[in-house]
Amino acid sequence: MTVEQAASTQFGVNPKKIIPVRRAYKVIGEQGTFALKESRQNEADILFIHAAKEYLHEQGMPNLDRYVLTNEGSPYADISGRLFVMSPWVESREARYDSLADGIPAAKCLAELHQKARGFAPPIDTERILWGAWPIIWQEQLMRLQQYKTMAEKQTAPSRFDIRFLRHVDGCMAQGREALTMLANTQYRNISDQYQIRGGICHHDYSERNVLFTNDGNIHLVDFDYCICDLPIHDVVNFLRRIAKFSDYDGGHAHQILIAYLEKNPLTKEELQLFVPLWLWPRKVWEVVHQYYGEGRTRPRRKYTDRLQHRCRVRSKEYRLLDHLIKIPELT
Repeated sequence: MTVEQAASTQFGVNPKKIIPVRRAYKVIGEQGTFALKESRQNEADILFIHAAKEYLHEQGMPNLDRYVLTNEGSPYADISGRLFVMSPWVESREARYDSLADGIPAAKCLAELHQKARGFAPPIDTERILWGAWPIIWQEQLMRLQQYKTMAEKQTAPSRFDIRFLRHVDGCMAQGREALTMLANTQYRNISDQYQIRGGICHHDYSERNVLFTNDGNIHLVDFDYCICDLPIHDVVNFLRRIAKFSDYDGGHAHQILIAYLEKNPLTKEELQLFVPLWLWPRKVWEVVHQYYGEGRTRPRRKYTDRLQHRCRVRSKEYRLLDHLIKIPELT
Protein backbone atom coordinates (compact mmCIF):
# COMPACT_ATOMS: atom_id res chain seq x y z
CA MET A 1 0.00 0.00 0.00
CA THR A 2 1.37 3.41 -0.96
CA VAL A 3 1.41 6.30 1.49
CA GLU A 4 -1.30 8.01 -0.59
CA GLN A 5 -3.51 4.93 -0.35
CA ALA A 6 -2.90 4.72 3.39
CA ALA A 7 -3.82 8.37 3.84
CA SER A 8 -6.98 7.99 1.75
CA THR A 9 -8.20 5.07 3.85
CA GLN A 10 -7.76 7.13 7.03
CA PHE A 11 -10.25 9.59 5.53
CA GLY A 12 -12.68 6.73 4.93
CA VAL A 13 -12.06 6.60 1.19
CA ASN A 14 -11.26 3.34 -0.56
CA PRO A 15 -9.25 4.52 -3.58
CA LYS A 16 -9.76 2.84 -6.91
CA LYS A 17 -7.45 5.22 -8.74
CA ILE A 18 -4.97 7.87 -7.61
CA ILE A 19 -3.77 10.39 -10.20
CA PRO A 20 -0.95 12.91 -9.51
CA VAL A 21 -2.07 16.48 -10.23
CA ARG A 22 0.59 19.13 -9.59
CA ARG A 23 1.47 18.86 -5.91
CA ALA A 24 -1.64 16.88 -5.06
CA TYR A 25 -3.51 13.73 -6.03
CA LYS A 26 -6.92 13.12 -7.53
CA VAL A 27 -8.35 10.21 -5.59
CA ILE A 28 -11.23 8.33 -7.20
CA GLY A 29 -13.08 5.97 -4.88
CA GLU A 30 -16.47 4.47 -4.18
CA GLN A 31 -17.25 7.39 -1.91
CA GLY A 32 -16.57 9.98 -4.63
CA THR A 33 -13.65 11.96 -6.02
CA PHE A 34 -11.31 13.86 -3.73
CA ALA A 35 -8.16 16.00 -3.72
CA LEU A 36 -5.42 14.65 -1.46
CA LYS A 37 -2.18 16.45 -0.70
CA GLU A 38 0.68 16.27 1.72
CA SER A 39 0.53 19.41 3.83
CA ARG A 40 3.53 21.64 4.38
CA GLN A 41 1.89 22.96 7.52
CA ASN A 42 2.24 21.68 11.07
CA GLU A 43 -0.64 20.35 13.15
CA ALA A 44 -1.44 23.70 14.78
CA ASP A 45 -1.55 25.46 11.42
CA ILE A 46 -3.83 22.82 9.91
CA LEU A 47 -6.20 23.21 12.86
CA PHE A 48 -6.18 26.99 12.34
CA ILE A 49 -6.90 26.62 8.61
CA HIS A 50 -9.65 24.10 9.33
CA ALA A 51 -11.28 26.42 11.88
CA ALA A 52 -11.15 29.37 9.46
CA LYS A 53 -12.80 27.43 6.64
CA GLU A 54 -15.43 25.94 8.91
CA TYR A 55 -16.29 29.38 10.25
CA LEU A 56 -16.67 30.80 6.75
CA HIS A 57 -18.89 27.86 5.82
CA GLU A 58 -21.04 28.36 8.91
CA GLN A 59 -21.47 32.02 7.97
CA GLY A 60 -22.94 31.06 4.60
CA MET A 61 -19.93 30.63 2.31
CA PRO A 62 -20.18 27.06 0.96
CA ASN A 63 -17.77 27.44 -1.98
CA LEU A 64 -14.65 26.32 -0.08
CA ASP A 65 -12.35 23.30 -0.14
CA ARG A 66 -13.44 22.14 3.31
CA TYR A 67 -11.36 19.35 4.76
CA VAL A 68 -12.68 15.82 4.81
CA LEU A 69 -12.29 14.48 8.35
CA THR A 70 -10.58 11.22 9.20
CA ASN A 71 -12.44 8.36 10.84
CA GLU A 72 -11.27 9.84 14.16
CA GLY A 73 -12.61 13.30 13.30
CA SER A 74 -9.26 14.95 12.50
CA PRO A 75 -8.71 17.31 9.52
CA TYR A 76 -5.40 15.60 8.78
CA ALA A 77 -4.05 12.07 8.50
CA ASP A 78 -0.67 11.33 10.06
CA ILE A 79 1.28 8.73 8.09
CA SER A 80 4.62 8.16 9.82
CA GLY A 81 4.95 11.85 10.62
CA ARG A 82 3.77 13.04 7.20
CA LEU A 83 0.53 15.03 7.37
CA PHE A 84 -2.09 14.72 4.62
CA VAL A 85 -5.29 16.68 4.07
CA MET A 86 -8.21 15.86 1.81
CA SER A 87 -11.10 17.82 0.31
CA PRO A 88 -13.80 17.04 -2.26
CA TRP A 89 -12.65 17.30 -5.88
CA VAL A 90 -14.38 20.04 -7.87
CA GLU A 91 -14.31 20.11 -11.68
CA SER A 92 -13.32 23.64 -12.57
CA ARG A 93 -10.90 25.97 -14.32
CA GLU A 94 -8.51 28.51 -12.88
CA ALA A 95 -9.46 32.18 -12.97
CA ARG A 96 -8.03 34.34 -15.74
CA TYR A 97 -6.89 37.54 -14.12
CA ASP A 98 -6.23 39.21 -17.46
CA SER A 99 -9.99 39.23 -17.99
CA LEU A 100 -12.47 41.51 -16.25
CA ALA A 101 -15.07 38.79 -16.79
CA ASP A 102 -13.15 36.72 -14.24
CA GLY A 103 -11.46 39.47 -12.24
CA ILE A 104 -14.62 41.28 -11.18
CA PRO A 105 -16.41 38.17 -9.83
CA ALA A 106 -13.15 37.19 -8.10
CA ALA A 107 -13.03 40.62 -6.46
CA LYS A 108 -16.62 40.29 -5.26
CA CYS A 109 -15.91 36.81 -3.92
CA LEU A 110 -12.93 38.15 -1.95
CA ALA A 111 -15.16 40.91 -0.56
CA GLU A 112 -17.70 38.28 0.49
CA LEU A 113 -14.98 36.27 2.22
CA HIS A 114 -13.95 39.32 4.26
CA GLN A 115 -17.55 40.04 5.20
CA LYS A 116 -18.28 36.45 6.25
CA ALA A 117 -15.01 36.35 8.24
CA ARG A 118 -16.22 38.92 10.76
CA GLY A 119 -16.47 37.38 14.18
CA PHE A 120 -13.87 34.67 13.60
CA ALA A 121 -12.02 33.82 16.81
CA PRO A 122 -8.86 31.74 16.25
CA PRO A 123 -8.88 28.45 18.17
CA ILE A 124 -5.22 28.82 19.16
CA ASP A 125 -2.64 31.56 19.45
CA THR A 126 -0.32 31.26 16.43
CA GLU A 127 2.02 33.38 14.34
CA ARG A 128 -0.84 33.65 11.84
CA ILE A 129 -2.48 36.32 14.01
CA LEU A 130 -1.05 39.60 12.70
CA TRP A 131 -3.14 42.30 14.33
CA GLY A 132 -0.91 45.35 14.68
CA ALA A 133 2.22 43.46 13.61
CA TRP A 134 3.21 45.27 10.38
CA PRO A 135 5.66 47.79 11.90
CA ILE A 136 7.48 45.08 13.86
CA ILE A 137 7.68 42.76 10.86
CA TRP A 138 8.81 45.50 8.49
CA GLN A 139 11.46 46.82 10.86
CA GLU A 140 12.80 43.30 11.35
CA GLN A 141 12.95 42.72 7.61
CA LEU A 142 14.72 46.03 7.01
CA MET A 143 17.30 45.05 9.61
CA ARG A 144 17.76 41.69 7.88
CA LEU A 145 18.19 43.38 4.50
CA GLN A 146 20.99 45.47 5.98
CA GLN A 147 22.61 42.32 7.34
CA TYR A 148 22.33 40.59 3.97
CA LYS A 149 23.81 43.64 2.30
CA THR A 150 26.81 43.43 4.62
CA MET A 151 27.14 39.71 3.85
CA ALA A 152 27.12 40.37 0.11
CA GLU A 153 29.64 43.19 0.38
CA LYS A 154 32.07 40.91 2.24
CA GLN A 155 32.11 38.25 -0.48
CA THR A 156 35.60 37.97 -1.98
CA ALA A 157 34.12 36.32 -5.06
CA PRO A 158 30.58 37.72 -5.25
CA SER A 159 27.99 35.65 -7.08
CA ARG A 160 25.67 37.02 -9.76
CA PHE A 161 22.99 37.13 -7.08
CA ASP A 162 25.24 39.17 -4.76
CA ILE A 163 25.99 41.65 -7.53
CA ARG A 164 22.36 42.06 -8.56
CA PHE A 165 21.20 42.30 -4.95
CA LEU A 166 23.73 45.05 -4.17
CA ARG A 167 22.54 46.92 -7.26
CA HIS A 168 18.97 47.07 -5.95
CA VAL A 169 19.12 46.78 -2.16
CA ASP A 170 19.47 50.50 -1.39
CA GLY A 171 16.41 51.33 -3.47
CA CYS A 172 14.38 48.56 -1.82
CA MET A 173 15.40 49.69 1.63
CA ALA A 174 14.51 53.28 0.78
CA GLN A 175 11.05 52.13 -0.31
CA GLY A 176 10.75 50.12 2.88
CA ARG A 177 11.63 53.10 5.06
CA GLU A 178 9.19 55.26 3.12
CA ALA A 179 6.47 52.66 3.66
CA LEU A 180 7.18 52.55 7.40
CA THR A 181 7.06 56.35 7.65
CA MET A 182 3.77 56.48 5.79
CA LEU A 183 2.33 53.70 7.94
CA ALA A 184 3.24 55.64 11.10
CA ASN A 185 1.11 58.53 9.82
CA THR A 186 -2.03 56.40 9.40
CA GLN A 187 -4.60 55.03 11.83
CA TYR A 188 -3.12 51.54 11.44
CA ARG A 189 -2.96 50.79 15.16
CA ASN A 190 -6.55 51.82 15.82
CA ILE A 191 -7.81 49.95 12.77
CA SER A 192 -5.96 46.80 13.84
CA ASP A 193 -7.38 47.06 17.35
CA GLN A 194 -10.90 47.36 15.94
CA TYR A 195 -10.47 44.33 13.68
CA GLN A 196 -8.93 42.31 16.47
CA ILE A 197 -12.15 42.82 18.42
CA ARG A 198 -14.46 42.08 15.51
CA GLY A 199 -12.36 39.26 14.02
CA GLY A 200 -11.38 38.55 10.45
CA ILE A 201 -9.59 36.28 7.99
CA CYS A 202 -7.32 36.95 5.01
CA HIS A 203 -6.92 34.24 2.39
CA HIS A 204 -3.36 35.51 1.87
CA ASP A 205 -2.84 33.62 -1.41
CA TYR A 206 -5.68 34.82 -3.61
CA SER A 207 -3.96 33.81 -6.83
CA GLU A 208 -5.62 32.68 -10.04
CA ARG A 209 -4.73 29.07 -9.16
CA ASN A 210 -6.83 29.26 -6.00
CA VAL A 211 -9.90 30.95 -7.49
CA LEU A 212 -11.67 28.25 -9.48
CA PHE A 213 -14.65 28.75 -11.76
CA THR A 214 -16.91 25.71 -11.72
CA ASN A 215 -18.97 24.43 -14.64
CA ASP A 216 -22.08 26.22 -13.33
CA GLY A 217 -20.25 29.57 -13.30
CA ASN A 218 -19.73 29.81 -9.56
CA ILE A 219 -16.41 30.40 -7.79
CA HIS A 220 -14.83 27.75 -5.59
CA LEU A 221 -11.99 28.89 -3.33
CA VAL A 222 -9.13 26.54 -2.52
CA ASP A 223 -5.76 26.41 -0.75
CA PHE A 224 -6.15 28.37 2.47
CA ASP A 225 -2.69 27.15 3.53
CA TYR A 226 -1.45 30.69 4.15
CA CYS A 227 -4.60 32.21 5.65
CA ILE A 228 -4.06 34.64 8.51
CA CYS A 229 -5.91 37.01 10.80
CA ASP A 230 -5.21 40.43 9.33
CA LEU A 231 -6.82 43.46 7.72
CA PRO A 232 -8.80 43.01 4.48
CA ILE A 233 -6.61 45.62 2.74
CA HIS A 234 -3.71 43.15 3.00
CA ASP A 235 -5.60 40.70 0.76
CA VAL A 236 -6.78 43.51 -1.53
CA VAL A 237 -3.25 44.77 -2.23
CA ASN A 238 -1.87 41.29 -2.89
CA PHE A 239 -4.84 40.51 -5.14
CA LEU A 240 -4.33 43.71 -7.14
CA ARG A 241 -0.65 42.85 -7.57
CA ARG A 242 -1.74 39.59 -9.22
CA ILE A 243 -4.30 41.42 -11.35
CA ALA A 244 -1.64 43.93 -12.43
CA LYS A 245 0.76 41.18 -13.43
CA PHE A 246 -1.74 39.49 -15.72
CA SER A 247 -3.15 42.72 -17.18
CA ASP A 248 0.28 44.12 -18.09
CA TYR A 249 -0.01 46.71 -15.29
CA ASP A 250 -3.04 48.37 -16.82
CA GLY A 251 -4.22 51.04 -14.38
CA GLY A 252 -7.77 51.08 -15.70
CA HIS A 253 -8.06 47.32 -15.30
CA ALA A 254 -6.82 47.43 -11.70
CA HIS A 255 -9.17 50.35 -10.96
CA GLN A 256 -12.25 48.43 -12.08
CA ILE A 257 -11.28 45.42 -9.99
CA LEU A 258 -10.80 47.60 -6.91
CA ILE A 259 -14.18 49.29 -7.40
CA ALA A 260 -15.86 45.88 -7.74
CA TYR A 261 -14.42 44.86 -4.38
CA LEU A 262 -15.36 48.11 -2.63
CA GLU A 263 -18.92 48.03 -3.93
CA LYS A 264 -19.47 44.77 -2.06
CA ASN A 265 -17.26 45.41 0.97
CA PRO A 266 -16.70 49.14 1.48
CA LEU A 267 -13.58 50.02 3.45
CA THR A 268 -13.21 53.19 5.47
CA LYS A 269 -11.06 56.05 4.29
CA GLU A 270 -8.63 55.25 7.10
CA GLU A 271 -8.32 51.64 5.91
CA LEU A 272 -7.76 52.71 2.32
CA GLN A 273 -4.93 54.98 3.44
CA LEU A 274 -3.02 51.78 4.23
CA PHE A 275 -3.03 50.84 0.55
CA VAL A 276 0.00 52.91 -0.47
CA PRO A 277 2.44 51.84 2.29
CA LEU A 278 1.44 48.21 1.70
CA TRP A 279 1.96 48.59 -2.02
CA LEU A 280 5.33 50.25 -1.47
CA TRP A 281 6.63 47.56 0.85
CA PRO A 282 9.05 45.38 -1.23
CA ARG A 283 7.71 42.06 0.04
CA LYS A 284 8.44 39.94 -3.03
CA VAL A 285 12.03 41.12 -3.28
CA TRP A 286 12.49 40.53 0.45
CA GLU A 287 11.21 36.95 0.12
CA VAL A 288 13.71 35.82 -2.51
CA VAL A 289 16.61 37.63 -0.79
CA HIS A 290 15.73 36.02 2.55
CA GLN A 291 15.49 32.60 0.91
CA TYR A 292 18.95 33.06 -0.58
CA TYR A 293 20.81 34.44 2.43
CA GLY A 294 18.69 33.50 5.44
CA GLU A 295 16.96 30.17 4.87
CA GLY A 296 19.57 28.08 3.12
CA ARG A 297 19.40 27.60 -0.61
CA THR A 298 17.40 24.63 -1.87
CA ARG A 299 17.53 25.55 -5.58
CA PRO A 300 20.39 26.21 -8.02
CA ARG A 301 21.85 29.70 -7.58
CA ARG A 302 20.73 30.72 -11.05
CA LYS A 303 17.09 30.18 -10.06
CA TYR A 304 17.41 32.71 -7.26
CA THR A 305 19.21 35.18 -9.52
CA ASP A 306 16.52 34.91 -12.19
CA ARG A 307 13.77 35.34 -9.60
CA LEU A 308 15.46 38.38 -8.10
CA GLN A 309 15.89 39.97 -11.53
CA HIS A 310 12.25 39.33 -12.37
CA ARG A 311 10.98 40.72 -9.08
CA CYS A 312 13.08 43.86 -9.35
CA ARG A 313 11.63 44.49 -12.82
CA VAL A 314 8.14 43.89 -11.46
CA ARG A 315 8.77 46.37 -8.65
CA SER A 316 9.56 49.06 -11.20
CA LYS A 317 6.29 48.36 -13.01
CA GLU A 318 4.33 48.31 -9.76
CA TYR A 319 5.86 51.61 -8.73
CA ARG A 320 4.76 53.21 -12.00
CA LEU A 321 1.28 51.73 -11.63
CA LEU A 322 1.03 53.27 -8.17
CA ASP A 323 1.18 56.72 -9.80
CA HIS A 324 -2.10 55.83 -11.49
CA LEU A 325 -3.70 54.15 -8.51
CA ILE A 326 -3.10 57.02 -6.06
CA LYS A 327 -5.20 59.25 -8.34
CA ILE A 328 -8.24 57.02 -7.84
CA PRO A 329 -10.78 59.00 -5.75
CA GLU A 330 -11.35 56.07 -3.40
CA LEU A 331 -7.67 56.09 -2.38
CA THR A 332 -7.32 59.85 -1.87
